[in-house]
Amino acid sequence: MADFSANFYIIGHRGAAGELFENSLEGIEYALTLGIDMIEIDIRQHSSGLWVIHDHDLERLTGTAGLFEEHADPSAIRLLNGEPVPTLQQVLDLTWGKLPLNIEIKAVDDLELLLDQLAGYPRLPPAKSLPWILISSFNHKAIARLRQLDCPWPLAPISTGIALQIQAELDQIAPSSWHFDNDYVEFDLVRELREQGIPSFVFTVNSVERAEVLRQHGVAGIFTDFPSKMIEIFPT
Repeated sequence: MADFSANFYIIGHRGAAGELFENSLEGIEYALTLGIDMIEIDIRQHSSGLWVIHDHDLERLTGTAGLFEEHADPSAIRLLNGEPVPTLQQVLDLTWGKLPLNIEIKAVDDLELLLDQLAGYPRLPPAKSLPWILISSFNHKAIARLRQLDCPWPLAPISTGIALQIQAELDQIAPSSWHFDNDYVEFDLVRELREQGIPSFVFTVNSVERAEVLRQHGVAGIFTDFPSKMIEIFPT
C-alpha cells in the first residue's frame, strides 16, 4: 500500500477547476503539467458508458437545460468551454501512468463497468506516494459494494456534515483514506484515523492559510481548485 504520510498532498479538484474549465480534457491536461500529486474527477454513467461530469443538471456546465441521464447522446453535449463531455476512457488514456487519479463516483449503477474499464489498462508499478487510482464517493454503499466485488484499487468514503458511524464503515470498507468537507472536518477524528493508519483529505480548500492549518493538524492533503497556487506553497 502507498505511504500517505510522507508529504502534504495537493490534488487538483476536477482537474484545476479554478483555473481552467472543470472536468475538461483541457483542464486535466493542464493539471498534468503542474507537478501536483493527483487529479480528481467525477464520473456518471449513461447507458453502458462512463462520462466525466459533476452535475446531474446540465445548466451550470453547459448553459442549456436538461438532465445528463436523460440526454439522448452524451457525446453531443458541449461544455461551456466548447469541449464535449469527456469519457472516462479519454481521461484514463490521458493520465494513465503519468499522475495518480482520484475517480469520484457521482452516479454509477453498474460498478463492474468501472472495474472492467480500469482492468483494460496495463499494470502499473507500485505507487511511491498516492495510489495510481483512488475511487471515492459520497455513496458509501457504492464503496462497500466495490469492496464486495474485490476491487483491486484503494477506496475512500467522502463525508459532508458531521461524520457518524465511522468505525462500522471502517470495518466494512477498509478504506485507504477518508475525505472530509472543509466546513465540517474534525481534527480529533483526523487524529484518530491517522492513528489507525488512515489518512484524511479535505475538500475544497482554496485558501493557503486554511491549508496550512489543516496540514498542522495532521490532514494528509487537500483538494483545491487552484493547484498551481497551492503547489508553490506546498511543493512535493
